[in-house]
Amino acid sequence: MNDFLIFADLDGTLIRSAKKRAENDLVVEYKEKEPITCISESAPQKFRLFKNVIPVTTRSIEQYLRINIPFFSPKRAICSNGGNLLVNGLPDKDWFNVSLSAFESSRNALEECFRIFEADENRDFEIRLVDKLFLFTKSRCPEKTLAMTSGLSDKLNCFSVGAKVYAFPRSLDKGNAVKRFIKLENFSGTVICAGDSLPDIPMLNTADIAIFPEELNSENEISAGKKLCAPRENFCGFVLEKIAEICQDAGNF
Repeated sequence: MNDFLIFADLDGTLIRSAKKRAENDLVVEYKEKEPITCISESAPQKFRLFKNVIPVTTRSIEQYLRINIPFFSPKRAICSNGGNLLVNGLPDKDWFNVSLSAFESSRNALEECFRIFEADENRDFEIRLVDKLFLFTKSRCPEKTLAMTSGLSDKLNCFSVGAKVYAFPRSLDKGNAVKRFIKLENFSGTVICAGDSLPDIPMLNTADIAIFPEELNSENEISAGKKLCAPRENFCGFVLEKIAEICQDAGNF
């Protein structure tokens, strides 16, 4: 398997919260001088081996560009949950225009969702329109917040990751982004995807080989051809090892 692409989530997959930083971990992202995310001391030697790796993240463009990982400066990255393709740090206008059409077709539903979030007494954060494409907020009780949006489920994909609550146009997901990228590149080789949470499931389901935490598969059936799993507490290290191994061996593993 010499012809492969690896699509990898960032937070919880390649990098982790600085709140869980060990003594020798390296901070790879700051916001207002505060450490946000980190990697292990040995991780740069794994990143040095990476090739054909495309980050795929729900982060906004601004949030993605804050990250500075030693030896890992991918030419292309997918941000905004699939809504933006960055090429050398700049958004591809044609890609964004296609994504914007998904927003426009869901505009009424997103406006209704905004009003629901606005009135929700559980909400404890501002409501953001991220990169002009989807809504984001936080809730003290995300289950109750999501229950209030159930009437929009045919038009929007609403879910939570911890306290974070998202509302996306239904076609704006990481799986569709991977399919768009493969079509754009006219790629016919092996697709490998790595991710750790709900937004990653559509991407993992497009993969020939999927890498994810064990608990994610027990809660949500993942339909990839081959599955590589690890406990969540060791997941970042497992992903880095596995991707480095795949890249070093040109995919022959």
